[in-house]
Amino acid sequence: MKKNLFFSSFFCIMLMMTGCSSAVEITADLMPMATTDYPDYIEMTSPETEKIKPTFPPRETESVPEITASVSETLSLSDELYQEISQFHSLIQFDRKIEKDEISAAITELEWEHPEIFWINGYSMKYNDVSAEITLKIMDNYSIDTLRQMSQELDRTANAVLEQINLSASDYEKALQVHDYLVQHTEYDQSAVSKGKGLWSTAYGCLVNGSAVCQGYSQAFQILMNKMGIECGICSGNAKGEAHAWNYINLNGQYYWIDVTWDDPVSENYNFDWIHHGYFLIDDRMLARSRTFDSNGQFVPLCASLDENYFVRNGNYLTEYYFSEIDRRLTEHQSEGRIEIMFSTPEAYQMAVNDLFNSETIWNAQIFQATGGTINYQTDEDMYVLRLIFTVNP
Repeated sequence: MKKNLFFSSFFCIMLMMTGCSSAVEITADLMPMATTDYPDYIEMTSPETEKIKPTFPPRETESVPEITASVSETLSLSDELYQEISQFHSLIQFDRKIEKDEISAAITELEWEHPEIFWINGYSMKYNDVSAEITLKIMDNYSIDTLRQMSQELDRTANAVLEQINLSASDYEKALQVHDYLVQHTEYDQSAVSKGKGLWSTAYGCLVNGSAVCQGYSQAFQILMNKMGIECGICSGNAKGEAHAWNYINLNGQYYWIDVTWDDPVSENYNFDWIHHGYFLIDDRMLARSRTFDSNGQFVPLCASLDENYFVRNGNYLTEYYFSEIDRRLTEHQSEGRIEIMFSTPEAYQMAVNDLFNSETIWNAQIFQATGGTINYQTDEDMYVLRLIFTVNP
């Protein structure tokens, strides 16, 4: 499954003058990457239980494509490009004057709105006062026949995933099922972090190859949501000072943020490699704790609701800390042996950490009273989340 971070590419522009026309070449370069910096799980064992020390490796970092041009009113041009590119045309000609900034904005818009077109890896442009010509760079120099096959394979795979989703469920349940599917079936490609753009940064890498970096996760989630008629897109920015990208989604007229990549943990011990939901349907205030947005003209929705938040929906969103509330939830989830709990404030979250673990009040829970047990816990200081994995001695 995935690790964390984001992929970003930086665009350089080179002008070559030939008579009255110019050629503009856009190439991708690497940028630094963001990490969630999740701490290791900490184990607490009652006196009767032998200690086992699991590990929870820190996350790797990666970068996300940074788009330098702002998107202007170029919908018609973007649509024209889409018609050509979706037919796998790599040379596109226009019998009218088009400025390089218009093309850059249109390509940017196309990439945000159509992640199924995964093979573009830059372009060059020639233009004058009466015409323009764009030559697309194709990822890994794939042939047109190969791209057609890969595009069909991506579409078939996406449809196969949707066959596993309960399409009669609510939009919340659909989003949750897709979120959990991607975490369970995608391996985060740590080796690709320093390689630049490739299949690992696309929906194809995520859905078909089962191996991706953050951009691949985000594009795959967008494609699956859009196929079910649920509005979903991608935003990018800086997470803790480094480049990053994630999704937004519209449920019942309200926008929410989702970061599938940062909800996919990494652990060498499969017992701790479980799905996180700290970034599933969060609001602006929560998102702002770890990131800011790029000023690249992308659509940035207002996300002000927590009505559909995972923890709110499951009754594990606490505005205050009371031991009795934790005790009750441990009893309710004893058969599962794990639970995630989110607090609304850093004060309530820190009070819980201090009381439960530093003061070891956790052992006063009813489930441990008879025979003791073991707890492995993880703290998430950005999202004010506690993750508990526990067993009770027989």
